Amino acid sequence: MADAKISAEEQTNAQPGAERRRAPLPQPDFHPYEQADAYPGPTYFFVGHSYDTALDNATTNRLTKRADAIKSLFVDGDQYVSLKAAQANQSFYAVLTRFEQDLLNRLPDTSVIGIAVDPAGKLIPQSFTIWRVERRRRAGQ
Repeated sequence: MADAKISAEEQTNAQPGAERRRAPLPQPDFHPYEQADAYPGPTYFFVGHSYDTALDNATTNRLTKRADAIKSLFVDGDQYVSLKAAQANQSFYAVLTRFEQDLLNRLPDTSVIGIAVDPAGKLIPQSFTIWRVERRRRAGQ
């Protein structure tokens, strides 16, 4: 039972619930996205990359189809597009997993879909990045 007790020092150092919720969430290094001109800006929160793990054993044809569908979102040289534009793209929407479709349907309309890059700045063709507008206020705002 001693393990379940919190020391007085830990209680003093613990942030209250509201402060903890306002604290910034950890984010990756955006330098590779900035170099690729694929960073929508500090008002956006990095939700993550979408990657279908079934692709690890997929045929080359399926990998190519998914990569081409994701690439079709960014034909005008843009590195990210609105969520609505992505969902309206039939070839893109057709290659999404059920989970990806459900996730995108739950995101706010202000979200954007962008290219995915690895930490070295190399494009990940079978993946895309999801960004949503940051709703948390930074401390002091």
